[in-house]
Amino acid sequence: MATYIIADLHLSENKPLLLNALANFYDKTLILNDRLIILGDMFDVFVGLDPKSAFHQKIRAIISKAHARGVTTLFQRGNRDFLVDSKAADYFCMTLISDFYAIPTVNGNALLMHGDQLCAQDRSYQNFKRFSNNPLVKAVFMCLPLSTRENIGNRIRNKSENRESRNDLERHLNNPYVKKIGRMFLEKAKCKLLIHGHFHVYGGEDNAFGEGTYRLGLGMWDSNFSYIKIDRNELKLVQRKMEKNF
Repeated sequence: MATYIIADLHLSENKPLLLNALANFYDKTLILNDRLIILGDMFDVFVGLDPKSAFHQKIRAIISKAHARGVTTLFQRGNRDFLVDSKAADYFCMTLISDFYAIPTVNGNALLMHGDQLCAQDRSYQNFKRFSNNPLVKAVFMCLPLSTRENIGNRIRNKSENRESRNDLERHLNNPYVKKIGRMFLEKAKCKLLIHGHFHVYGGEDNAFGEGTYRLGLGMWDSNFSYIKIDRNELKLVQRKMEKNF
């Protein structure tokens, strides 16, 4: 039994290559009793479950096929798909997990998160996150027509994409305040290793939040894809080229 961790697939109807890549990742990498943990932003934008959507049906078919052969999928919400609730997770044959989730590894316990929690100094984003996660706001939003929700979601996505470059995100990870927040999260969870997505910056960092702490960052699925494999013998971070038929 092995645990695989991925993040930031940003699946959308106009990117069939990514959907194909996810299907092949399940088929060629995961076997009986393995589990896959998706650390958020599986969707480029998610504004609610639409069972009539061919796109949603395709994702369900991919994950349910893996589920039928003994592969478990856990899902942690990201900033692009925070509207995924337990009902939607069930539809996609996934189990919804908390925003902070600890698992054992050969190197000690690891804390898993999407990664936007580290952006605590970004007041405008955190205010938006608190507002959008308000149950009443969610309920009102979900009452809007699907087309309206999609338009709002696309505007928010485009604004997010235009805000920061890759270099900005790399610098953000080295911000002293981010280091402080990361250390606080690790201490609270009694972990030494933080695994995250969100920043689209692939790689590991020793002493990331203080001596003896470590950080593993997953990249976005695009020209490359990355994942972490954890079993009883090893913990490794892997990046590979995305190919048409992967």
